[in-house]
Amino acid sequence: MRIVLADLISHDGFVSKDTVAGGYGSRFRGFSRVTRIVCAVKQRLNGMPSVQMAYIAALCADAGHEVTWTDGAADVDGDIAIVLTSLVDYRREAAWGRAQRERGLKVGYVGLAASKMPELFEHHGDFVIMGEPETAIRRLVAGEQLVGRVSSDPVADLDSLPFPRWDLVAAPASRT
Repeated sequence: MRIVLADLISHDGFVSKDTVAGGYGSRFRGFSRVTRIVCAVKQRLNGMPSVQMAYIAALCADAGHEVTWTDGAADVDGDIAIVLTSLVDYRREAAWGRAQRERGLKVGYVGLAASKMPELFEHHGDFVIMGEPETAIRRLVAGEQLVGRVSSDPVADLDSLPFPRWDLVAAPASRT
């Protein structure tokens, strides 16, 4: 199975997702010459991939699936797309998911925003993972069909997780 991991770059300022603001994300918009420069510097220096997505990539790859990474390309090929969510950019994430469903991909959402506010995403995808995603992702890569709101229990033994696959979620050229 080809799994697309999507951590979408915002086109409306610099958005940090799961690493700030309690995991809901933050947005910094350049509204003057100085703040536009600061925004550009933040985009250049702070565009790091999500550790959550690196763990998901490791789980998928360890199960023998092909993992593809995108920061927003609309024509990425795969069977399932997993989208990292944020409260500040949920409209773009939902729209991207809808577009992928129209292309025939199954779409799932992960992250604190999806977990705590699934109503923002559930009509735009096939499933929304509620809770820490690793347990549900293990079920997905083992062949289970995830549908609707999917409860995902915390991992009991953190040592059982594979090392995050940073090579699979490397920052695309548009982030650096």
